[in-house]
Amino acid sequence: MPFTTTLLPHECKDKADIRCQIDQIDKEIISLFAQRSLYVAEIVNYKTDVESVVAKDRKEEVIRLRGEWAEQAGLDKTTFQQIFSCLINHNIQIELALFDKK
Repeated sequence: MPFTTTLLPHECKDKADIRCQIDQIDKEIISLFAQRSLYVAEIVNYKTDVESVVAKDRKEEVIRLRGEWAEQAGLDKTTFQQIFSCLINHNIQIELALFDKK
């Protein structure tokens, strides 16, 4: 999905323009999370037990790496580690439910 904002930040004329651009970005972020969730559901087919679903080492690695990526982008590392921790914990619950149905 291409980036669909129509104005650069400095081109916005008022709060409404800025909010519209933020809304477009947020919609794309949600779309990307939805796309990501398809992979989360698919990976269950490659996991053999509950321990592999939880994948504690992988979880820690992903959270650490996402924090580094955020920091490299000029964002707060801790905030994005918390966001991805929440996301991964949620995905683990989804994976566990799918795994139980296998």
